[in-house]
Amino acid sequence: MASIWIAIPTFRRPDQLRHLLETLPGVADRHDVMVLVAENDPVRQEGSAVVRALLADGYGLPVTLLTVAQPGLCAVRNAIADAALEDPAMRFLAMIDDDEWPQPGWLDALLICQAQVGADVVAGPVDSCFVGTAPRWARETLVFRAEQRPWGATGMLWASNNLLVTRRAFEMIARPFFDARFNRSGGEDLDFLTRLHEAGARFGWSPDARVSEWVPVERARLSWVLKRMWRIGCTETLARQKALPGWTGTARLLVRSIAILGLRTAGLATLLLPGARRVDIAGQWVKSWGRLYALAGRGRSRRGAGHYGAL
Repeated sequence: MASIWIAIPTFRRPDQLRHLLETLPGVADRHDVMVLVAENDPVRQEGSAVVRALLADGYGLPVTLLTVAQPGLCAVRNAIADAALEDPAMRFLAMIDDDEWPQPGWLDALLICQAQVGADVVAGPVDSCFVGTAPRWARETLVFRAEQRPWGATGMLWASNNLLVTRRAFEMIARPFFDARFNRSGGEDLDFLTRLHEAGARFGWSPDARVSEWVPVERARLSWVLKRMWRIGCTETLARQKALPGWTGTARLLVRSIAILGLRTAGLATLLLPGARRVDIAGQWVKSWGRLYALAGRGRSRRGAGHYGAL
């Protein structure tokens, strides 16, 4: 009976998934760990093939393989949570993406922070690992910089790609934990964390609980980074709009978004200053337009298939 479940949603990233799984035994060498791989491609099942091959070779950790036919991260994350909660011994669910891998001490650092802070949810930084040679601006831009916070109790958390969630946290909010309305837009993890925050969950941050993330060549491009900032603006606004329903909530968000756009537009003048982080300045301006796009009711229809693997 495993008290710690390490959950990995996967979709058509077999090489990255293999690297992650091969790394895990060295950083999670405990008797109370279960790895849960949730395959979100019922047709090709490349991730499932990787898991079965590793198990046939004597993989060092117990693995539960789950196939989720419904596309999208909301569906696969809900399936992960349901499967873990069915085990009465499960106390902690550690979430990590299939294009990441943990650094030494990752799991212990999450658990130590949780115990000492009494946190319901603990997160840690994500370090970018560029495939090939990346331009200097890409290595320095906000999108690819690891978040920095002091160790201990912290404020709002923003993402689930390096997260430890306690069983108690899941009991604080209603199902579905990840709202299907975010399946096409993204932001399901932000909505999940927002609801936990509103329910009184205690958050923690562990700088030593680090994971690394592959950054393929196509992402180290200005067009991708600006699209990413646009999407962040959209998804943050959609999550806030859900928390502030009705026309009054939308009006408040609209006023705030217009004010931020005004400030970001004025800030474009700093692009001319020596040493300015030009990509970040432009990205924040684009993000402001993403907020307005979401408030115009267009944010949820951006994607086609709803799968996350192509992002």
